[in-house]
Amino acid sequence: MANEEYLLTSDEARALLQIDEQTRVEISLDLGLSPTEVSIGAEGLLLPSGLRVPRGQLEEMARKRKRIFSLGPDGPEPVEIAGEHYYKLTPTDGAPTLEIDGIQMHRTSKMEPFEDSRRKVEGTVGAGDSVLDTCGGLGYTAIWSVRLGASRVVSVEVCPEVRELRLVNPWSREFFLAAGQIEPVEADVLEYILSLEQESFDSIIHDPPRFSLAGELYGAGFYAELLRVLRPGGMLFHYTGAPYSRRGVRDFPSEVTRRLKETGFRARREPQKLGVSARK
Repeated sequence: MANEEYLLTSDEARALLQIDEQTRVEISLDLGLSPTEVSIGAEGLLLPSGLRVPRGQLEEMARKRKRIFSLGPDGPEPVEIAGEHYYKLTPTDGAPTLEIDGIQMHRTSKMEPFEDSRRKVEGTVGAGDSVLDTCGGLGYTAIWSVRLGASRVVSVEVCPEVRELRLVNPWSREFFLAAGQIEPVEADVLEYILSLEQESFDSIIHDPPRFSLAGELYGAGFYAELLRVLRPGGMLFHYTGAPYSRRGVRDFPSEVTRRLKETGFRARREPQKLGVSARK
C-alpha cells in the first residue's frame, strides 16, 4: 500500500453501477474529503490517471459489504491486512474506522470516528500542552491534539499493520504533515513508558484497544506509569467504550474509574464520551 491512492467503497461501487450511459459524475476518491470528476459508462469507470476499472470489477466490489478498495493497475484491492489478526479500514459516514478482528476502534453509531476523536481530546488537551498519545492508531487523536493547540504530541503505535493502514488512509494525512509537532513512536507503550522521565507530559490521551485485545493497558501497573509521567494538575482521558453493557454483566467504566482512583488519580466518568477523565 502507498499513500495518495485512489480509494472507493463498496457502496460507491454499487451506486456507480446504476449508471448505464456514458456520463461524467463527481465522486470522492479519498473517502469523502474531496470531489473528483470521473467518467462512467458501459465499459466501467475511467479515473483521472487514465486507469479504467471495468464494470466486472465494480460488480465484484459491490458484492462486498463495508469495504474500502484501493484502485490500481492490478485491479481493486481491499484495504485490509490478514495475519495473526485481521485489520481493515471500514467506511463510515465520515472518516473510516480501524477494525481489528471485527472489533471497531471508534464509535460509529450516531457519531463518525473523526468527531469521536475530537471529543476524546477536547477538555483534556490545552494550548501549549505536551501530549502523550498512548495508542496512536490512525492518528486522529494526535491530529485533534494539534488542532486544539498542543505544541508536541508523542504518538505511540506498536502494530505495523495499523501503521500501514494509517499510511493509506486519507483522513490520516495531517498526522504526517504535522511532523514538527507529532512525533510517531514505533514501540510497545508498556515498554516505552518505562523509558520516560517522570512528569514529562501535560496531558495524556489513552485510547487503547478493547479490553479483550489489550487487557494489560487497563491494569493498575500501567495506570501508575501514566500517573508518574503526567505533570501535577495534568489531565488524562481514558476511553473505555461500553463493553459488557448489553449483557449487564459488568459496569466496566466504573471499574476503570475505581482503579484510576486507587492509583492516585482524581477520576470521574464521562458517559457522553464513553470514557473516564482524570487529573493528577
